[in-house]
Amino acid sequence: MTDSPRHAPSAPADWLTQLTDELGDRMAPSRDTRRGASLVGRITHALERAVQQGELRAGTRLPSVRVLATRLGISTFTVAEAYTALVGKQVLSARKGAGYYVQSSRLARERAQADLQLPTHISDDWLSLNMFAQGRDLLAAGCGWLPLSWYAENDFHAALRQATRIAGEHLASYGHPLGYGGLRQWLAHDLSDRLGPVHADQIILTHGVTHGFELVMMGLMQPGDAVLVEDPGYWNLHAQLRCHGLRPIGIPRTAQGLDLAEVARLAELHRPKAMFVTTVGQNPLSTTLRLQQLHKLLALAERHDFWLIEDDIFRDLDGPHAPSLGGLDGLHRVLVLGGFSKTIAPAIRVGYVACPPTLVQALARVKMTCGLTTSEINERAAARVLADPAHRRYLERIRHRLAAARERVVESLMDIGLQPLAVPDSGLYVCAGWPDAPSASEATHHARALAQAAVAEGIALAPGDYFRLDQQATQWFRFNVAHADDPRLRDFLIRSARQRP
Repeated sequence: MTDSPRHAPSAPADWLTQLTDELGDRMAPSRDTRRGASLVGRITHALERAVQQGELRAGTRLPSVRVLATRLGISTFTVAEAYTALVGKQVLSARKGAGYYVQSSRLARERAQADLQLPTHISDDWLSLNMFAQGRDLLAAGCGWLPLSWYAENDFHAALRQATRIAGEHLASYGHPLGYGGLRQWLAHDLSDRLGPVHADQIILTHGVTHGFELVMMGLMQPGDAVLVEDPGYWNLHAQLRCHGLRPIGIPRTAQGLDLAEVARLAELHRPKAMFVTTVGQNPLSTTLRLQQLHKLLALAERHDFWLIEDDIFRDLDGPHAPSLGGLDGLHRVLVLGGFSKTIAPAIRVGYVACPPTLVQALARVKMTCGLTTSEINERAAARVLADPAHRRYLERIRHRLAAARERVVESLMDIGLQPLAVPDSGLYVCAGWPDAPSASEATHHARALAQAAVAEGIALAPGDYFRLDQQATQWFRFNVAHADDPRLRDFLIRSARQRP
């Protein structure tokens, strides 16, 4: 049988009956608060077994997500996550508009040979290459996004389908240099609630926050300029600054917030062009700066004449009422960067820069020079999702789920003997590690060695040195609480704790 028969056979009823019987009495909500993750594993395991044993042949069409979910009495999001995992493992193939099919083992081998051979050794590049390779069968305990099933609860797929039905003249043009006007109007209204009056023409749409960083670096700075950054902080920002020939200067960020005395001292010494800061849910600590600190930071920026670049990507995971540099400043010295990869979908790649009117032309010129306009289809889809009243309810559910996961993960890590660097206020992460590493070199060896051992067991950890500006030795890791609430990680850490000297 070929991989694409004209009339593909359906999955045998015996497989469905067996899976239904296996799940049986395990479906009661009270039995396991983490049943979603375990159900995904049971479904994928049962399908893999059926394929290996020849019960499901190449080319067999599987039940639709909705049909299988109804048959098993579970969420469509759980089935969708299982199918997606199997596509990543090349057990299934997804055909647009036709559903999911059992993959030919011969074709899977041929495709695997053509795939990028990603490194498995924990190195400086490992986080950016492997953590984003979601097709790998890894428990992404150190990643920067929500589980797939959580994203499935918003209506992005329907919004994307609607966005592709735009009139032909829109598809035949590059779109506005600042981005889709409907989304900029929505953002202007939303931002005006907390920043003061914001005009749509003060907003430049981008391919996510990382692209926004590029516009700011190239539009406002010159090679050799000093730039203040949080330490620990966002690892990719540090790399971007160096790529542009800028000089990142680290400002310690701890459980107490920013070291403002160091901001004052280093600003006097280096005369920085700007400071990049995350007010809410900072990466990697997931802490939020106090209002008093924001006032003092603004005063220092005024005194030493540098821009404040506020990375606001995590605000929707905290809530709209958290303190804001842009809100205190009114977009005079502060530029606010945001995006929707954390809440709508990582693949949407839609973000924005809200800036003073005097900077719009310079930043728009960089955008057009480096990549012309951004995707109007994606921007229209984002606008539809954001304008739907159901999206606010979806965000509230995400916040509640993250809060519950944070509590469980922090408690679990402390039970094992790991100590948090800071108790997270909101957001995705908690940073924690063993507190008694005897030396810096042994700490690095332990952190990276432990991450290497975790990969061998299908677990992706993010060692803390990735987030340090100088990449000095650490004895801690960044955990994503939405993924780290998993018995596989807990078992691995318990075994690792027993093996420590």
